[in-house]
Amino acid sequence: MKALVIIDVQNDFLINGSLEVPDGNDVIEPINEIIKNYALVVATKDWHPLDHV
Repeated sequence: MKALVIIDVQNDFLINGSLEVPDGNDVIEPINEIIKNYALVVATKDWHPLDHV
């Protein structure tokens, strides 16, 4: 079985996010296409307390 692991694709790193990455939204469409090829998809999410940054 193949698995797809999606790491840290979350609103904070996208356009207008609190830790915006330039061109961060460019990953959304390719991920939405690739994800169709996998039965098992695991997504991780970065998290820090409010006073971290």
